[in-house]
Amino acid sequence: MELEKILQQAVSLDASDIHLTVGQPPFFRVAGELFPSGATLSARAVESFLDELLTPRLREELTKNLAVDFSHVDEKISRRFRVNIYRQRNVPALALRLIAKEIPSLEQIGAPPALKKFLHAAQGLILVTGRTGSGKSTTLAAFLNELCRVRPCHLLTLEDPIEFEYAAETAFVSQRELGQDFLDFAAAVRTAMREMPDVLLIGEIRDAATMHAALEASAAGVLVLATLHTRSAAETAMRVETMFPLVQRDAIRDLFADEFSAIISQQLVKTSRGRRCAAEVLIANPAARQLIRQGKYVQLPNVMLSGRAQGMQTMDAALKAVNHEI
Repeated sequence: MELEKILQQAVSLDASDIHLTVGQPPFFRVAGELFPSGATLSARAVESFLDELLTPRLREELTKNLAVDFSHVDEKISRRFRVNIYRQRNVPALALRLIAKEIPSLEQIGAPPALKKFLHAAQGLILVTGRTGSGKSTTLAAFLNELCRVRPCHLLTLEDPIEFEYAAETAFVSQRELGQDFLDFAAAVRTAMREMPDVLLIGEIRDAATMHAALEASAAGVLVLATLHTRSAAETAMRVETMFPLVQRDAIRDLFADEFSAIISQQLVKTSRGRRCAAEVLIANPAARQLIRQGKYVQLPNVMLSGRAQGMQTMDAALKAVNHEI
């Protein structure tokens, strides 16, 4: 079976993801549901997929780390894919995600209206969080695409891999990919500061060093956006603290309380109009900052309940609003 035909089938199905491995047929995720289609894949077929996708550098990384992430553009169908190649039961496997051909607007994905308030923010840290497949990258892409349209600024992105390409309408855009343009997120953030970005995207914060670099960038006067795999504002604040050793946690709570601007934790919910974004929104205010300094994260939902006029909402309220649309 040819990889080209599988990719074309995914596009025709409007699939979000493709899963390929030896001994199973291709699996496609459509509207959140996974189903098989086609013949069982042989070891030779899967190896041919790797030959088609991997450059010598990427193959070396796969051999060394047993997994590799990168982006792939199929010129024939004019689509970009995010690709993860890994091993399972001692055979290669692939997970491919289709990247939207056009970046949707914030309104189209049902992003919280409060997010637009930060398009012209001078500095601060905005964290968009959620499980894998919850639309974090799409939310950030919609925000940054709008930002490029309305704000003259230098936007610098650090991604693994690059998913969306931004049109430089009023913004100067620099996009870098892990493994090609930089080797380490934390070091890349510090290097980026020498290039005077106004807005910095960190594709994902995975460790304490990158989190500290992000907070330092915000403190230096940059609007920083990043993602985390957490499910709520309270869990996010706790995750930020627990990334660090015990001796550093008091200082980190203070720094995070000072620098965070918003935490947006989202889920994708099926509706009659397709999948919609349900988002919990915590916006920094004196009460939220004080609770974070004190480590009283379980009380953050109370801040969201009392901050509805500022655009805050709990996940329960967000889910009720989305379910009301169904």
